[in-house]
Formats: sequence, C-alpha cells, structure tokens
Amino acid sequence: MLEYYEQRQPEYEQIYSIIERQDDLAWLQRRLEASVLGRRVLEAACGTGYWTRRIANAALYVLATDASEKLAKSALESCEGGHVDYRVMDAFQIPDSSEFDVFLAGFFFSHIKIQQRRTFMKGIDRAMKPGSRVILFDNRYVEGCSTPISSRSEHGDTYQTRVLSDGCSYEVLKNFPDQEELEILMEEFCHDVSIEESDYFWLAMGTLK
Repeated sequence: MLEYYEQRQPEYEQIYSIIERQDDLAWLQRRLEASVLGRRVLEAACGTGYWTRRIANAALYVLATDASEKLAKSALESCEGGHVDYRVMDAFQIPDSSEFDVFLAGFFFSHIKIQQRRTFMKGIDRAMKPGSRVILFDNRYVEGCSTPISSRSEHGDTYQTRVLSDGCSYEVLKNFPDQEELEILMEEFCHDVSIEESDYFWLAMGTLK
C-alpha cells in the first residue's frame, strides 16, 4: 500500500479534477473547514497534502502525518504559512496527542481491514484527550464511477486493481462501510456522532468520551 501511494504521488490529485464530483468536494471542504475552525489538528495519512491545504487556513495548527516520509514532506511543502508541520507516523501507532483537539483522517478508513477498524479507533481514543473531535471521511462506492471491486477476502474485505500511468498494477485494499457500520463503531468511542453522505463521499464525526 505504501509503495503504491508513493508511486502514485505525481498523479494522485488528478482524482479531484473529476467534473461530476466538484459539488461534493466543495461540500466536504466546507464541512471540514467549519469543523476544524480555530482548532489544533492531528491529521493522519495526509498523503500529498490535498486536504491539509484545505483545512490549514481554518485550523489554528495542523500536524500532517503519514507513514511515508516522502508523502509527509510533500504535504508540508505544498502548504503555505507557518502553522503546519509534518511528522512520520503510523496511523495505528499514534503517540500521546493530548495537545490536539481534532483527529482527522481522510480517505484512509477504506484502507483498513474490517477486523482492524476497532483497533484503529482504540488507538485514537488512547492518544487523544476526552472531548477531542474525531473526523473521518472517505469514498462511497458508486457503480459505474468507482474502480470495480476485483476480489474479496474471506473476512469480507474488498480489493481494487489499480493501474498507474506507467503501467504498474497494484491490488489495493478498499472497503466501503455503510452508515450503520460507521455509527456502531463511532458510538463505541464517541458521543454526538453524526454520519453525513453526499453522492460520492461520507463524513463521520464524533466527540471522544
């Protein structure tokens, strides 16, 4: 997975230029800006920094993290201003982050195996202080638009075959949780849980207990 995203870096943000998704992307950006306004944000799996840039002006401070140093550095370099930093961090090994009041992860939850979702949430709960806001957002599966599912594991995890512009092919874990699954998981760790959906994306938010 890490190799795939490092190789995809130069072309990754092309996905955000798809015309029919522009209204949904604008909706998502507005919701995120409002949710991080004046807050200190720990962003996991920041990738190229596309969403880091879109929340940076609203947030008081953003620490953009990724398991790939190459991607984390590129996220920082793509941001202007002095209130964004970067750190190499595995989203499953979050250190004490009590200085932050928002945990944000975009387009990462779909790359978590179903059996590891609760472990991921427990890591957030352990690292962040009570009252912190958890924000997760990702793709919905849209027939005819999303990359088709190419295989499924015995545990229900789904995979897509993705081909980069250089012809390299990767099988990528990509799960698509429904609203009920998200609510059950979030409500175990958070109160004031809300799940919103647009045609192409979902947004889940809650406050750590």
